[in-house]
Amino acid sequence: MVVPQPDINEPEPEHPVIASNEVMTPIDKYDFYIPLTEEDKENTKHTEPLPASFLQIKEGDVQAGIDWYKKHYPKVPDELVEIMARYNFGDLKYATRKSIRNDAKKFKKKHKKPQLLTQGFTVKSGPHIVTFD
Repeated sequence: MVVPQPDINEPEPEHPVIASNEVMTPIDKYDFYIPLTEEDKENTKHTEPLPASFLQIKEGDVQAGIDWYKKHYPKVPDELVEIMARYNFGDLKYATRKSIRNDAKKFKKKHKKPQLLTQGFTVKSGPHIVTFD
């Protein structure tokens, strides 16, 4: 194997030359995975390492969660993304079966169908007198 020798006549560069990549990925595109401790694996629903961008979302910030899911899972429908974000970052995190049923009852009670114009109208049977003036 022949090792090429540097040309002695070439001047030395002032600064060391760094290999330049044609394509550089900005640092904000990296998403590092944070491993879970054994205690976290037992006490939470997550068992796999989580990305740092997921862990940076504050609890209660559902909109940031929706944006995160849309960015990382663009093929998931928007309706499901909202439910997933509410489950991980919002009010569905602490929901129980009973609380969901009670919320559904409240929603039905609040959003009743509008009253019909004929409500209160009664039809009586028997002889009727109709007068024309």
